[in-house]
Amino acid sequence: MSILESIKSNPFTPLKLVVCGDGGVGKTTLVKTFINGSFFADANQTIAVAFHSTQMRISDPNSKVKLKVQIWDLGGQEQFRNMGMFKTYCKGADVALLCFDLTDIGSLYAIPHWLEFLEAETPKFLIGTKSDLATYEERKVDLSYYKSKFGCEEAYLCCSTHYQSIQEVFREVFQWLKEKQQEQFGILGVKIKQPKWMEIIPKLKE
Repeated sequence: MSILESIKSNPFTPLKLVVCGDGGVGKTTLVKTFINGSFFADANQTIAVAFHSTQMRISDPNSKVKLKVQIWDLGGQEQFRNMGMFKTYCKGADVALLCFDLTDIGSLYAIPHWLEFLEAETPKFLIGTKSDLATYEERKVDLSYYKSKFGCEEAYLCCSTHYQSIQEVFREVFQWLKEKQQEQFGILGVKIKQPKWMEIIPKLKE
């Protein structure tokens, strides 16, 4: 079932977001910093997969409805990838974040291994982490080239020690999803009542 079909059938179905990338690139720190609203420094190695959830406030001030987001944080170590479960974990994902460490170019070259677990229609975003630790030359990586090479919608750099940087990444991803669904709902000029979640302005629960 596509994200559009899912939204039509149940506008309050949780969105499924998977976070992929080699071990140590900062996936768990990224996710927990976003959820907690501040830098999360005590992230341990993820064993196989970790589940997180948060809610987004609907922009309508008169509505108490929130959008639920389920985040699947996949363990990056090779032994977990070889367990044969990641393709199942990624099935039905509404969006995927492909993370690499700006200070470790090998983690960028490993992205194709993670693409194998994703369904072809899953929207993908390339995320370069640890921009605060990267040198000037490392931050000059050609994101537009790799975005195209890996079939991603957009590419971003971020720094987990600055919460605003993380929030902006998630804001951009959900804004892209919102706009994409608005386009699809307007196909052939047919007016379809938009589900509540399309009114969201990504924001951590208060």
